[in-house]
Amino acid sequence: MSSLGQLAYTLAWMFAVPTLALLAAFAPVSRRRLTAFGLRRDITVTVGNGPILIGYLARVARWRALGGAAGWIAGGALALPGGCYFWGAAGYLTGALTAEVKTSVRPSPGLRRAALTVRRSRDYLSWGARWGPVLIVTALACQMAIYVRWPNAGLPDVRPARAAADLAAITVLVIVMGLSRRLITQRPRPVLAADLSAADDAIRAGSLQTISGASLALMCLAATDAMWAALLDLDAPEPFNWISTWLSIAMYVFALYSWFGVRGRVRRPRRRAAA
Repeated sequence: MSSLGQLAYTLAWMFAVPTLALLAAFAPVSRRRLTAFGLRRDITVTVGNGPILIGYLARVARWRALGGAAGWIAGGALALPGGCYFWGAAGYLTGALTAEVKTSVRPSPGLRRAALTVRRSRDYLSWGARWGPVLIVTALACQMAIYVRWPNAGLPDVRPARAAADLAAITVLVIVMGLSRRLITQRPRPVLAADLSAADDAIRAGSLQTISGASLALMCLAATDAMWAALLDLDAPEPFNWISTWLSIAMYVFALYSWFGVRGRVRRPRRRAAA
């Protein structure tokens, strides 16, 4: 392929993906999409909560797509480390965080009271999503320990600056995920009708699912950058070489799971029976 053809292919890939994402995000929220959201969150869409859910789905989709498109184009145009994929995901996460600024379910006009139910991230996220950062850092530490013990001869491929940048990215993502979880779960929760309360829980679960999944996927990509470089420059005996290989592969798999497999759910507190 000629240089002109390669340039055309690169530009087409750089702009086609964000264009398609934006067209899909700015399309009206269909009844099918609304119903699918209700089924995933185990709530009934009613006349009262339907407009709230539609507004939420439209707003978050647009902000996430705008952020993802900006990151994707910037990563490719500026040739940033990580390329389109990492910065597209980072932009998507930034858009998801921005969409949370005005996300809340407001009570009907009249007397306003605060609900006494205390929500925590474990009410919305599975064990794997909550403890994912610990697993990622542990796998990275094991990989680096093996590499420090058995590096290949010659100059190392894993430079300190590269490892420090990956570790800094993971640290920032851990802080962002922790703060966002805290802000979403502790967002003011007024006393609402049953259908509005269910919509509020579903919105919180959906937001936590997206932010946690994107954050974990980005952590995996940052960890994999150092882990794969260490694997290619490793001269360890068995079974340590085998362990290092599977740690790197597992990190790729966990990145895909984090992006596509993390699911939010609502654990509603049970009411105590009256004595």
